[in-house]
Amino acid sequence: MVYKGVWLHNVAELLDVEDGVILTRVPDRLRMAVNPGVQSMAIQPAGVELRFNLKSKEARIGMRCKEEGIFVGEVYQGDFLVDSFFVSNRDSEVVVSTPVKIEKLKELSRKERMPFDAGLTRVILPYRATCVIKNIEGEFELPRKEQLPEKRYLAYGSSITHGATAIRPTGTYAMRTAQLLGVDLINLGFGGSALCEKEMADYIAGRNDWDFATLEMGINMVGGFDASVFRNRVEYFVPAIAKAHPEKYIFCIDMFSFHLGLKGERKKQKEFRDIVKDVATGIKSDKVIHIDGRKLLKNWSGLCTDLVHPSPSGMEEIARNLAGVIRKKLKV
Repeated sequence: MVYKGVWLHNVAELLDVEDGVILTRVPDRLRMAVNPGVQSMAIQPAGVELRFNLKSKEARIGMRCKEEGIFVGEVYQGDFLVDSFFVSNRDSEVVVSTPVKIEKLKELSRKERMPFDAGLTRVILPYRATCVIKNIEGEFELPRKEQLPEKRYLAYGSSITHGATAIRPTGTYAMRTAQLLGVDLINLGFGGSALCEKEMADYIAGRNDWDFATLEMGINMVGGFDASVFRNRVEYFVPAIAKAHPEKYIFCIDMFSFHLGLKGERKKQKEFRDIVKDVATGIKSDKVIHIDGRKLLKNWSGLCTDLVHPSPSGMEEIARNLAGVIRKKLKV
């Protein structure tokens, strides 16, 4: 989506507010049709980037967050980090200028065949805050196809896919997996609200802008849903996407290591894992792959003290193990 001359990556629609716009990662009609958690989480810009080729001396982006707190964003030139920035519920401004060594950076990105061209500026918004974009000032050119990775990775899932509790937006397992594979990320993680609804399945199935996907399922439903409800939803969710994209790899991830596994696997936890495995293998396609989440996060110290959300080291462990599985299948 183009707004004020810049490309808004991972944005489906803009919502007007009094002093600017809010970015939603799914169409607003879908956002309001599914559970209340998605209604709030879809407007948190996990994986959202403002991308442009800067033609003026500098760019100025005014923003604030609706929530109280301080949230971290990052600026990249292609794959090179420029700096971090901080956003709060007070008005702030991100000022971007062309790096002094830009020609050397461009040369390196071409020589090393980096996924992103170093001439492309990427303002990566905080993953866990509702950002209001108040203004964008500068002269820009939109990204060119050759400046972007060839393949795109769609990640659906819970708060863990959304990013909690990564310190920086590029520290989420989904983003790190994309970086390790040299692909672009479409993040459809929704904290506390990955409930595998029919409407969300149909939306993902109807998108044609991704090359492979991961579907993280179970952790947001194991506490409050019967196994029969979970099975009914997964039995629609995965086949709907796989049927629409029979040529694409779909990696079905069950629950990562979490506190219920400390005393051995409990019945309901096992049922949920078995459901994901049964549905994935039942499709009988070599493109639909089941992954046991415990094999991606093996180290208990990779969890935070809630024993659910990965720490930064846990995010990295998931990303490296997941990238390894995907690399073997896609040969990327």
